[in-house]
Amino acid sequence: MKPSTRQFWKDFFALLMPFWRSKEKWPAIGLLVVIVAFTLGAVFLSVQFNFWYNRFYQSLQNYDQAAFWRELAIFAGLATAHVLRSVYAAYLGQWLRIRWRRWMTDHLLGEWLTDRAYYRQQLTASATDNPDQRISEDIQQFVDGTLTLSLSFLGNVVNLVSFAVILWGLSAPLTIPLFGNDIVIPHFMMWAAIVYAIVGTILTHLVGRPLIGLNFQQQKREADFRFGLVRFRENTEAVALYGGEPSERQGLLRLFGGVMSNWYALMSRQKKLGFLTFGYGQASVVFPAILAAPQYFAKTIELGGFLQVQQAFGNVQDSLSWFVSAYSSLTEWKATVDRLTGFRRSIEAAKAQAQSTEIDVAPQAQGDLAVESVQLALPDGQTLLEGQNLNVRPGDRLLLTGPSGAGKSTLFRALAGIWPFGKARIRIPKDAKVLFLPQRPYLPLGTLHAAVAYPAKPEEVSAEAATEALRAVDLGHLVPALEQEEYWARRLSPGEQQRLAVARAVLARPDWLFLDEATSALDEATEQRMFALLHDRLPGTTWLTISHDPKVAAFHNRHWRIEKDGSAPGRLVEVPAAAAA
Repeated sequence: MKPSTRQFWKDFFALLMPFWRSKEKWPAIGLLVVIVAFTLGAVFLSVQFNFWYNRFYQSLQNYDQAAFWRELAIFAGLATAHVLRSVYAAYLGQWLRIRWRRWMTDHLLGEWLTDRAYYRQQLTASATDNPDQRISEDIQQFVDGTLTLSLSFLGNVVNLVSFAVILWGLSAPLTIPLFGNDIVIPHFMMWAAIVYAIVGTILTHLVGRPLIGLNFQQQKREADFRFGLVRFRENTEAVALYGGEPSERQGLLRLFGGVMSNWYALMSRQKKLGFLTFGYGQASVVFPAILAAPQYFAKTIELGGFLQVQQAFGNVQDSLSWFVSAYSSLTEWKATVDRLTGFRRSIEAAKAQAQSTEIDVAPQAQGDLAVESVQLALPDGQTLLEGQNLNVRPGDRLLLTGPSGAGKSTLFRALAGIWPFGKARIRIPKDAKVLFLPQRPYLPLGTLHAAVAYPAKPEEVSAEAATEALRAVDLGHLVPALEQEEYWARRLSPGEQQRLAVARAVLARPDWLFLDEATSALDEATEQRMFALLHDRLPGTTWLTISHDPKVAAFHNRHWRIEKDGSAPGRLVEVPAAAAA
């Protein structure tokens, strides 16, 4: 087995086995056992139908009316069993699929969200395209493909063994005269079925192998196009204000052009594969009849036996040709496995980066926030910010200023423990309740109540408290829509969103509050009111505020500044609070 093949199967089992070892395993195994039994039952019924065809057509050839009606009664029983088996096999298969998909979605989401891997992925070369598609669509395709293909393979193996025994017994030897001698090939039809399937399998693989890469690319380009549409939808107002419709159309059509070009390549390859597989399938209809015809015309078998031989040959050949018939599905399934494997490796790389970072953020027993030996860098390794040892005491209200691009927000991320590049030793008070308010607030899907309560759950914040907080930040006009579900990130203006974030701080009452340009979208009077509100409502809270507005200095008693000199790294220093302006 080639190294790449061994690695693929290793990756596949790494995706497969966690579910079958989880707490869900016993119900899943129970369902799987029943489904496998139904799959084997299908083979048993196929064998019974094979013998039935012999008896039924024999009764017609012999003009045996009693046998004819008896066989029809037997057929009714077999058909009923077949219908019941098919319906319940599909029903239980869907049940197993959704349980497996639910567990796998929860498991992969957990890996993605743990240690903020979802964020770190975007900062490094380990980033993967369209994680939303990999979690939603690829998991579904992996579960469906794995279950369908594995059950199909199992059924074909059992079917092959069952009908090979029948065909072996029905196959007469073939005598080939050669140079005055007779060469006898025993059980000729059995060997003919094997050779026929091997030739078809080899040709199918040679023709269809490029479909693996094409299917992988098709999934990627479809997801890129869908992401472009979603991104446009989320920024419709900005596009409309810019009058950027021609540019957006060009960009979206460019993404769709990638979909089309790969689709044409898929079409071309599938056309070639279709000629082979459809031609192969059509030839298999008459091929066994041609092989069995000499026995029939020699009157060594009757019509029923002829049909039984033909059907047995067809079943053996179909089972041996499973690779041929399932090839397109296999290529799509392999592309899905590769995408999920790549996503998991990206998550693992992001977590490894989190563990190897030299920015050490850890709790300490003291109540102070200590920032020591700061040396923050960009992803390419270029040093962005350096600083002396700094300390923030409980109750301080610290203002951080500096020119744009100097590293203020990078320091904000480092304090939050999500920036991996550089060196620093950051100690935060143990068991302190911390809240970070970024410049662009995040509003989850759902009700306004859920948006105000975030990151807490809406049931943890009473409607009365949410109402009072909204009114305190001048959003009282939204109170009637508190339990209304809307896309609030689109409905609310940037200023309203920032005021809603302030309401979250009022509700959360954190011990430490970090604000990164959290009021930049507000007019001066409203910004002053928001800081006055935080000052009054959170008297024991320690602040660290990043702002370009010198007027907010009045609400702070300490001042850090990033001093920038040309292309040299910025220097983080503490200056007298009076210099905040």
